[in-house]
Amino acid sequence: ELLREYYDTIGAVVSAFGGTVKDLAGDGILCLVGAPIPYADHARRAVDMSLRMRERGGEVLSRWRAMGLDLGLGIGVASGYVTVGVLGGSERLEYAAVGPPVNLAARLCARAESGQILVDQRTVGLVGGSDRSRFERLAHEETLKGLSRPVVIHELTS
Repeated sequence: ELLREYYDTIGAVVSAFGGTVKDLAGDGILCLVGAPIPYADHARRAVDMSLRMRERGGEVLSRWRAMGLDLGLGIGVASGYVTVGVLGGSERLEYAAVGPPVNLAARLCARAESGQILVDQRTVGLVGGSDRSRFERLAHEETLKGLSRPVVIHELTS
């Protein structure tokens, strides 16, 4: 019942921004913005969507804390070229998104603390300077598991 409330809440946010819920894995959700429906403003949508996720997810987590469950919500956002489509063999087919940005977003999510939204440099560049979003660059580049090069990580604060 708790996971259903979480999935419903986050799923509604994803839909509101034109995104697609690609995978549900335990408490993790992989969302795509710009696939299968391309958007010129996919990075802006993803950033705005992540802020709304934090807000709405925080409301759910507050209710859960009142029941004695202390859980958190960390978010990772990355942009770039990915291959999307139906992949698999004759026994199993699935809609998949494959490419470095998918892995980077997952690593940023794993690195994020509760309430934190971590964003890659490419997304920050695509969104550009704006009064709508504030990014703070973390102190140094980091090498994240599964990535060959260090990445510049920003925290989306508002």
